[in-house]
Amino acid sequence: MTRAPAARFRPRKAPVQRRSTQTVEAILGAAARILVSRGWSELTTNHVAKRAGVSIGTLYEYFPGKEALVTALVERHLERAEALLASRASELAMGCPSVDALSRAIVETMVALHEDAPRLHRALFEEVPHPPAIRARVRAIEARHTDALAMLLTSMRDVDVPDAHVAARIVVDVLESAVHRWACDPSGDPIPREQLIDELARLVKRYLSRG
Repeated sequence: MTRAPAARFRPRKAPVQRRSTQTVEAILGAAARILVSRGWSELTTNHVAKRAGVSIGTLYEYFPGKEALVTALVERHLERAEALLASRASELAMGCPSVDALSRAIVETMVALHEDAPRLHRALFEEVPHPPAIRARVRAIEARHTDALAMLLTSMRDVDVPDAHVAARIVVDVLESAVHRWACDPSGDPIPREQLIDELARLVKRYLSRG
């Protein structure tokens, strides 16, 4: 019987013991390395099992195919992103920052989300097909990030924008695009990190303060 499309992207079972957790970690680590070095089209469950040092049968106990492997990698990335965004939003809300400090903090947060394993990030978000559930989760994370920023903008006296939510959407979209391109640039000649942060922070500050 052919698997339902959504089932291809879901793990078969979660590890419950230390040994099985180590096995899953080895499998996902191997999948990440092969995805980076050989690309999505060359990623196979046989290659992953061999690199991880497990049998193909063991791999299939946890993952029905390569789609489920990369979906698990994407979900881990999104979990780290959600944790970082929530932490930074809480810090900013408690700190009552100036528009200058806020602009830099937003840019630094976006860079932090993208600079960890940029080659894997590029593969996961530019090569790999995503199921509807993952696309919906990405949109939900972006919406929460935008809403948190809009609330901050509304409370700040030195922010001068006609619509805080629209401004927040524009800032998030522009930074996501610019930083993603910077982190995933295959040319090997990216703008230096600190210069990128300085320039984008200046851009955001001028937009939010209109000055």
